[in-house]
Amino acid sequence: MLKSLILSAAAAGLAAGLATAALQHVTTTPIIIEAERYEGGAAPHDHSASASHEELGMAMSTHGEAEAEEWAPGDGIERTLYTSLATTVLGVGFSLVLLGAMTAAGVGITWRSGLAFGAAGFAAVALAPALGLPPEIPGSGAAALEARQLWWVLTAVATAAGLAALLLTRSAALRVGGVVLIALPHILGAPHPEAYASTAPAELAGHFAAASLAVAAVFWALLGAASGAAHERLSRQE
Repeated sequence: MLKSLILSAAAAGLAAGLATAALQHVTTTPIIIEAERYEGGAAPHDHSASASHEELGMAMSTHGEAEAEEWAPGDGIERTLYTSLATTVLGVGFSLVLLGAMTAAGVGITWRSGLAFGAAGFAAVALAPALGLPPEIPGSGAAALEARQLWWVLTAVATAAGLAALLLTRSAALRVGGVVLIALPHILGAPHPEAYASTAPAELAGHFAAASLAVAAVFWALLGAASGAAHERLSRQE
């Protein structure tokens, strides 16, 4: 059983991670590179409000390496490789969580149940946190990192637990508790800076937030379906 879970997670994480990395390469990465141009002061602030896809795809970061306090992969193949590796590793980890959740819930593990749990994962890890802290491009004003991380973890855990109570139980009290859990982080409120400031245009930030959520939805759908399908196939072979 454990072997099947690990192998299924590895296969699903690899498939979803590589597919998502390829999608990021043509969606969110060009936006990040364009935002880094503004952050580094290379782009004029009276730039046209709507950059074309061709401009975004051809934009290169001019943020000086001498000014960077932390190492970051270079644009091009290096950035793509590191993004692919990070996304794949996350995919394997999240796949193990999904498969473990399906096992604990006692549902049959198939691609359909995997897709359903993947949708719940998207809601907990991406959609709910984005209601308070939308995906940010470089140069965006933000509250302290520790406060944002703490709120993100609280929101993800509370939303996951709330969805489990709502969808996997029949107790009215537990379902009410689930609604309270989902709402709690938003009632407390996400941490925000005292004043909003950004070096990049608002249109770019909005485009990035929308693209990030779309990519996340694809990632979780692929991951959930692939996790269920891989486990179902491996279980038949045992």
